[in-house]
Amino acid sequence: MTISLPRFLARLWHSPTFTTWGSLLTRLLSVVAVLPLVLVKFSAPEVVVWQLFATLASLLLLLDFGLAPTFARLLSYANGGADINELKDMRQKRERRDALVNNETLTQVFSTLRWLYMRCGLATTALLCVGGTWALLQPMSQLSDARHAWMAWLIVVATSLAAVWGNVYGAALQGLNQIATMRRWEIASSLGQILSSFLVLTLHGGLLELVISNQAWLLFNVWRLRRLLFSTHPALREAPAQAQPEIMAVLWPAAWRSGVGMLMSNGIIQLSGVFYSQLAPAAEVAAYLLALRIMTVIAQFSSAPFYSKLPVLAELHASGQRELQLKLARRGMGLSLWVYTLGVVTVMWCMPLVLQSIGSRVTFVSELFWCVMSLAFFVERLGAMHLQLYSMTNHVIWHIANGVTGLLLLALAVVFYAWLGSIGLPLAMLVAYATFYCVYAMAHSSSAFDFNVFTFQKTTSLGPVLLLCGMSILAIKLIHA
Repeated sequence: MTISLPRFLARLWHSPTFTTWGSLLTRLLSVVAVLPLVLVKFSAPEVVVWQLFATLASLLLLLDFGLAPTFARLLSYANGGADINELKDMRQKRERRDALVNNETLTQVFSTLRWLYMRCGLATTALLCVGGTWALLQPMSQLSDARHAWMAWLIVVATSLAAVWGNVYGAALQGLNQIATMRRWEIASSLGQILSSFLVLTLHGGLLELVISNQAWLLFNVWRLRRLLFSTHPALREAPAQAQPEIMAVLWPAAWRSGVGMLMSNGIIQLSGVFYSQLAPAAEVAAYLLALRIMTVIAQFSSAPFYSKLPVLAELHASGQRELQLKLARRGMGLSLWVYTLGVVTVMWCMPLVLQSIGSRVTFVSELFWCVMSLAFFVERLGAMHLQLYSMTNHVIWHIANGVTGLLLLALAVVFYAWLGSIGLPLAMLVAYATFYCVYAMAHSSSAFDFNVFTFQKTTSLGPVLLLCGMSILAIKLIHA
């Protein structure tokens, strides 16, 4: 059976996975088009400051205390027909039913979302002012003239509340399964941001001008998300910003656990660059931050086949369609891990040559470092997807999974760094994720959804991990031959 080209293009246009890939590709294009110019035109200390700006901005979005994924999941339950009383316990297997949107639950969840995010945004902005400024003191001191850099940081801080507030509309659009529409606009605005950044750098603009350009697009994106949400769900415009006691009772246990989990996982990984910048020379820190940024882009890109299905998985859970839910989850996990593996292997072989060809002032990490880091993030991605699957029950265990793993990672990082140097950082990640995080997540998801772990993983992770290990061994042997 053949599919006509217009019909095929229409499917891609409305595909959450494909449009998410398109959005992430534009972020990758930013790395390909803008980052090389930054590496060539900026000195190593300026590259460190620029990368730390990006790291601190990403940390800001993590400091919403787990509200975004929790609210998105609650909205998806409401889209699947669940009422407020049913939200209290979603662990029991649901009776199959036709999904009818529960508008009353939708309105009450969104009202609470608006009320909480304003307070959360003010708190995280204050934390960024203090903690972020402290983290920048030492890297800023290595600049020959730090005045423009501090002005740029002031602009980042001033627009941080808008960045947090954008999560209100982003979480709502994801929970209501409007991912494709949201991602299409992200592609357009990201291309605009890349073009403006490219023009700033080619016209000999510096760090300050680049930050002004990027933050202007951030404000535009918040406005755009707001317009999208209210155009697709105009009734939510009238939802008052006030806490609903029934929603708060359901929300808080899941939210704080999600928040602690996010801070102890992505937070620690991103903070590793901040702490490393206080210990190592600028050139070494720049190489590590570059590797971390590229790895983050690959991890995000590879997440699309699974994470773009989370709203549908939650709706299927609320409507009791267990078999279809597991089939969709397994397919998404497998594709996600294949995309991740192909991405890190490509970088493994190509990135040193690319940096050399463009005359970059910053080198890349060693092949051994990248291989260990790739394996660590592979295990992290696998465990994270099983945690997300188990979270469909609305029983959130992120605080335990990520909390224990984070403490283990910190302890191992101190020991391994003192013993082995910089390679100790990704090695600590690999050991912590492999010995506890992934095992703990798989045990809970397999128990809740009644599947055999080894049978499940044979069709999702076996092929990708064999390819990753094989290519890593080959790369290391060829370099040291």
